[in-house]
Amino acid sequence: MVKILLASHGRFAEGIKSAAEIIMGKQERLYTINAYVDDTVYEEQFRDVYQSVDIQKDKLIIVTDLFGGSVNQKTLSLIDVEKVILVSGLCLPLLLELLMLGEEEVNEARINDLIQQTQKGILCVNTFINAKQPDDFDL
Repeated sequence: MVKILLASHGRFAEGIKSAAEIIMGKQERLYTINAYVDDTVYEEQFRDVYQSVDIQKDKLIIVTDLFGGSVNQKTLSLIDVEKVILVSGLCLPLLLELLMLGEEEVNEARINDLIQQTQKGILCVNTFINAKQPDDFDL
């Protein structure tokens, strides 16, 4: 089974999980860590979630909010990168794509493809609109 852990500063992970569930329904295999919102040590929060995953049987994707941020760095220090895929840059389009992955699709090449696809959705809409001719504007 594919399991996904979202880890972020503050309550971003919890919020984006909520948004994904509004779109796709309840996600039993989606976990969150909201770091630094109380006195709980991040490593303890991580271990609680990580122990609930059978790393020999399940495929685990961890998505953090910010590359090089403390959540990303601490997560990297706690995992075996041979058994877990760690992604940074958590955003809703990427999360929705990850939630639709089948177990056989969980590999670095496929994840990198999804990242490239979702990056195309990050744009300044004003520039996009201004580049279109008035008669061919169609969203």
